[in-house]
Formats: sequence, C-alpha cells, structure tokens
Amino acid sequence: MKDKIVKYLSSKDHFWWTVTLLPGSYAIIYLYLKNYTVVNSWQQLSSFIACFVLIPSFLFLLLDLLFKRKMPEKRAQLYWSFLLINFSIIFSLSIYLGWRWKALILVALLAIAASFFMAKHYKKIVLLLSIMCLVAAGQLLFFISSSVLSSEDWVQPMAFESSVFQKKPNVYLLQPDGYVGQQAANNDSYQLDNHSFYDTMKAQGFQFNADFRSNYPTTLASNSTLFTAQHHYLHYGEMNNELMNARDIILGDNPVLTTFVNNGYKTNLILEHSYLLLNYPEVSYDTNNVNRSELSPLLPNYFLGKDYKKDFETQVLSATEDPQFYFVEILHPGHISFSKDREDAITFEKNKYREEIKSISSQLIDMVQFIELNDPEAIILIVADHGGFVGYTHTGAAYMQPEKDLALKESVFNGLYAVKAPQGFDPFQKTVRSSIGVFPALFDYLSGDLAPSTSSFDNSSYLLIKSDAKKVLYQYYDTHGNSVMEKVEKP
Repeated sequence: MKDKIVKYLSSKDHFWWTVTLLPGSYAIIYLYLKNYTVVNSWQQLSSFIACFVLIPSFLFLLLDLLFKRKMPEKRAQLYWSFLLINFSIIFSLSIYLGWRWKALILVALLAIAASFFMAKHYKKIVLLLSIMCLVAAGQLLFFISSSVLSSEDWVQPMAFESSVFQKKPNVYLLQPDGYVGQQAANNDSYQLDNHSFYDTMKAQGFQFNADFRSNYPTTLASNSTLFTAQHHYLHYGEMNNELMNARDIILGDNPVLTTFVNNGYKTNLILEHSYLLLNYPEVSYDTNNVNRSELSPLLPNYFLGKDYKKDFETQVLSATEDPQFYFVEILHPGHISFSKDREDAITFEKNKYREEIKSISSQLIDMVQFIELNDPEAIILIVADHGGFVGYTHTGAAYMQPEKDLALKESVFNGLYAVKAPQGFDPFQKTVRSSIGVFPALFDYLSGDLAPSTSSFDNSSYLLIKSDAKKVLYQYYDTHGNSVMEKVEKP
C-alpha cells in the first residue's frame, strides 16, 4: 500500500474522478450522517448524485480536455483549483443547506492564486479526502445498521380505528407552532398578557385546557404522538432528537387519519411551509395545497410561504358534501431562535416571541370567524405542538442538562389547547391532558361512547438530554402532570 501511495504521489498522471467523485461522495455521506431524516428519499439521493457528482464531473472533463490540448503543463493547477473550489461549494451546501456566496468566492480566488505555488501538492489533499471518505462511509454504514435498519415500527393499530361515528361534523385542527399554553404564559418566564385573545375566543364558544402539555418538545415528535395516540420515546436517543419516518407517519396512513377515512371523511392538508414535506413523504390526505413541484429539487428548504389562509378558505368553500377533516399547520409563533451569544438573549427572545404571538393570535381569530360563518356546526381544535422555550437563551439550551425549574419545563411543554364543540363534548375535553389524548377523546364523543372519568392514555412528557456525547431520555412530567426528572432506560 505504501509503495502504491508513493507511486501515485510521484506520478505525473492525473485522474479526473479524484477531484469530482471523491468530493461529491464525501458531501453526500456527510449529508446523510447529519441530516438523515430530512434527506432519506430516492428523489433527493438522485438529485445529490446529479448535482454533486455528475454535473461537476461533466464540467471538469470538458475543462480537462481543453487543458490537455491547450495547456497540458497547467493541468496540475486545474486539478488543484477545481478540487478546492468544487469541494468548498458542495460541502458548504451539505453543512449549511444553502449558499454562502462571499465565503465561496473568497475560497475560489485563494485557490486559484495558490495554484501557482501549491498545485503539485493537490494529490496529498486527494489522499486526505480519500481517508475522510472511508471513515465517513464507515460511520454511515454503522449508523444505518445500528439505528436505521434496527429501528422498530412502533406504530400499532389502535382500537379507535374501528369506531363508528354517530355524529359526523366537519373537524378542523389548527396547529400554531410553539404557541404557549395559559399556564406557562402566566409564569415568570413569559409574563405574557394575552387576555384579549382568550376573551375573544371564549366569546366565540371556545374552552381552554390551561395545563395542556405536549408529550415531546419538537414538532415531529409531538405530532407523531398526536396522530397515532402512541408513545415512541424518541427511540431512546438512537436517532438523536429526530424520529425515524416521522413525516411519513404524520402525513401518511396513521391511526387518526385512517379513523376519519373509515367513517367517510374527506381529508384536507393545508401547509404554510414545506417543513413536513422535506423528504418527500407519501401524503395520504385527499387534498394538499402544496404540489411536489413546489418542493426544493436539491437541498431541503423549509420556507415556502404559502398563503395558507387563502388556500384554507378556498378548500373550505369548494368542499364536497362529505364530512371533512382539515389539518392546518402554521409555523408561527414558533419557538425561540439562536440568540445565545447576546448578553440580553433571554429578554430579546421573549420580546420577539410576544410580537409573534400577537400576529398569529389575530390570524387564528380570523380563521375561526371564517369557520363560524361558513360551518357553524363544526368542531374546531386548536392544538399547539409544544411551547415556545422562552426563558432559555436559545432552543438548544433546553437539551443541555436536566431541568428542575418548573417555569422552564412549562415553557417547553405547555401548549395551547382550545376547543369549540357542542356542550356534550365538555366531559371528553376534560380528559385531555396531553397530545396523546386529543383524538381518542374526540373519537369517543363522535362514536357516542361515555366519557371516561380519567384519561386512559399515558400523558407523560419526555425530553432527550445530551450527556457525555450520548443522548439520555428523561421523563419531565408523569401521566398525572406532576413535574418529575427521571432517566428512562430502553427496555
């Protein structure tokens, strides 16, 4: 092996694939290692191969042919420059999922300038990149075998899927992302005056569960439980804070959607952004306001900017006579962002969050009034996926160490839960303490069953804490809503 390496370094031969295939392969492997759950579709893999390998290879072969004919003595400079520029571009895209133009232009200029002095050493970079590819490929194979292939299908059939509804009103699920519940809104972290929103909604006939909680702290994890009425325990940290196939579960044939379909409902999906569609999941809804052609063909792009209110109103007004279920996901107010380096990070993020709450509250009121006008017999559920994380310097701080402060725990898990339904739904609403019980309670009511005295579901809430480069699952609330802090081991 040593002789072959020495021979390669001393040889005047140049191999085109060393500056195209190697950088492209490493970038793709890195993408899958760091962002597996948002890029694990065949459409995206084919796009990565085309853009990171095939196109650079085609372009480089043309340049190399030109240099062979016109400037054969400068080929080493071409290989040096192309290797560094190509790798910088595609690896930057893999890390940031977007362009960093100024930095890339600077790298390109420096690479070309350095080629006049360093070009003969480009093969040393090729060897280093080869080692990096082998190591990364080994890590990816281990990750796929230990986490992906061994991941169990945790979604089981639910008894309520065979429910026969005695009542079939249209059902609207409006989900404002990260909208804090009343309990946390009044604590020391938020000090949020949102009385005008509550007063207006109560006048519209809404009731609130002030202490409602999500079972998990992220949109995908929380909604996976909401639409399955089952716990997944975040795979006990095997997928970090992500959840395998979460988007397929949320938008596919999950127990909740199946129950509606079994009872003759037409299902409608209204999205503001493409967050739930990033890895091209199979969508089982009858209508969807986002076409696949609108999704990013290469790198995941969260922003879409659909006029979800207009799309929602259009869909409602054009609906058939069949009973309808609508799921409207709105990525506002969202949780706090990334201000950890600011001295006033907590105050800064709290003020930003307050402004977002005012904006989305106004939009929710408008949507509710539209539904009231056009569908007065409807059941309307407003269910946030989690809290706003206000009180932390940044979102990631919540995952750094176990938290004892009750106000901060409420900030993560306490979410908005508001319901407008006939009076007969009141005893069912009172059993709903967390995301896991939202639809079972609704289905019991629609089926004409008696409301249970207490929730029959595990309302516990869980969060993963990074500990010594590992992820440890903690229970933050027990099923009765008591604040706890206990490690949970995989059975």
